[in-house]
Amino acid sequence: MPGRTRIALAAVVAALSLAAVAPAAIAGKPTIERMPFEDHFVAQSCGFPVQVDTIGTVVDISSTDELGNVHFFEAAPQAKLTLTNLVTGKTIIVNNSGPGDVTFGADGSFTQVGTGGWGWVGRNPTTLAPGMFLTQGRFVLSFSASGVRTFTLTGTTTDLCAQLA
Repeated sequence: MPGRTRIALAAVVAALSLAAVAPAAIAGKPTIERMPFEDHFVAQSCGFPVQVDTIGTVVDISSTDELGNVHFFEAAPQAKLTLTNLVTGKTIIVNNSGPGDVTFGADGSFTQVGTGGWGWVGRNPTTLAPGMFLTQGRFVLSFSASGVRTFTLTGTTTDLCAQLA
């Protein structure tokens, strides 16, 4: 075999070997990000205007498995959600730290498993009724690849609109 052909063949074999190993290597290397966040807006989901202020730092650890599913672990250990009734001035502050695991399936599905305190601005995650809510405990929120939504909660749901009224 001429020298160039042997080198080309060795390069092809090396590339194919690397391609066979690459998915496992990619699957094993998570990305870790720490991002401060701050958001301010007015929501109307309580039937009266509520100033929503959220601040904290989120820690995201993400990876892709060998099947192409993207996984995120998210936590915001010191995240706070400050809600102010703009009519009465009444303010409450709740812990919005999570944490949670999120999986985006290669088939288009989505699953989020959360524990701890989670603020839901806009709708009750269980009933989809409008409002603002705080869940404590463990929840699983899923959307199948065809768009079917399921939500289960082992814990409590607090109506934050009622506390602000």
